[in-house]
Amino acid sequence: MKNIKSILGFCGACIAFYIGAGFATMQEVMQYEASYGSLFGVVILVAAIIYVYTNFSFTLNGNRLNLTRGGDIYQVYCGKWIGMFFDFFSALFCYMSFVVMCGGANSTCIEQWGLPNGAGAVILATATILTVVFGLNGVVKALKVVGPIIIILIVFIACWTAITGFGNFKEGLEAIDNQKYEITQVGDGNPFASGASYGGFVILWFAAFLAELGAKNPVKNVNRGMLLSTLAIFGVAAISCIALIGHIDETWNAGVPALVLAKSIHPVFATIYAFIIFLGIYSSACPLLWTGISRIAKNGTPKYKVWAIGLGILGCVIACYVPYRPLLNIIYGLNGYLGFILVAFMIWNDVSVLRKRKNA
Repeated sequence: MKNIKSILGFCGACIAFYIGAGFATMQEVMQYEASYGSLFGVVILVAAIIYVYTNFSFTLNGNRLNLTRGGDIYQVYCGKWIGMFFDFFSALFCYMSFVVMCGGANSTCIEQWGLPNGAGAVILATATILTVVFGLNGVVKALKVVGPIIIILIVFIACWTAITGFGNFKEGLEAIDNQKYEITQVGDGNPFASGASYGGFVILWFAAFLAELGAKNPVKNVNRGMLLSTLAIFGVAAISCIALIGHIDETWNAGVPALVLAKSIHPVFATIYAFIIFLGIYSSACPLLWTGISRIAKNGTPKYKVWAIGLGILGCVIACYVPYRPLLNIIYGLNGYLGFILVAFMIWNDVSVLRKRKNA
């Protein structure tokens, strides 16, 4: 029973880390997967394979080498100097992604509830700082609770609207395949490229996080939780694609497609779901800020807490004055390219380790 709770807890943490603003709004699903119409399954399969392989590798190597700090995983794959670059860049990227999350929370509060500029960023930054101050354990505890809540509500919306729109699903597929709509699409028409981009997108998010979890917890429980999260994340993505395609006339050009689907259920439910989007942003913001701080300070120390508070406030201020969409495009795009490079180093390292074991 204890193992089951532990596995489910790690599953919830992985889900919550993965599902940020983009997934909760279904904008990611639209651009990466649903935009490929009848080929959306190819995108999901490619992304899922990358997700499973890289996360298995992070967890197993973190456990095998008993890493005391998750960020050291980069030197395992890439050597000292390139590894140090990835370590510093991933910390910076994760922190800047936290800033993007603050901007997303700020925009959500402005657009949905008409709150003044800065209110959403302040709310998110405050909640995130309070969580991260408790270190990795505090982050995992928060994500264990938030992750299942988010996935359950997204599943509800996706399943309900997949059923109500299923009668138009075939027509929606044909419309997308025939390029009736000018949908923003990742991969320039190549579903394999889109899947690789989607799978590689979160590599630098998960590397330090899962490497340290693998070192400090039973590796079988962490990996089983991660595998369950794979079924949940990409299963929901598939259902969401069906829902989006079934309602493609209304969702193809929507800024927040999930709210369009929620409104089709009931207008009040759309308001409720806006809170869920905020929770999705929070669930990603916590480990992102933690990853950035853990590179420069040890968990639980006074220095760590000062950095958490200081950089949390700084990120909030930046989000209030810098448009987050251009920032998101630049940071996430650069991360995707470096993620592909890291995967190459990972494969080379893991194959070398297997060869040494066979020859031993």
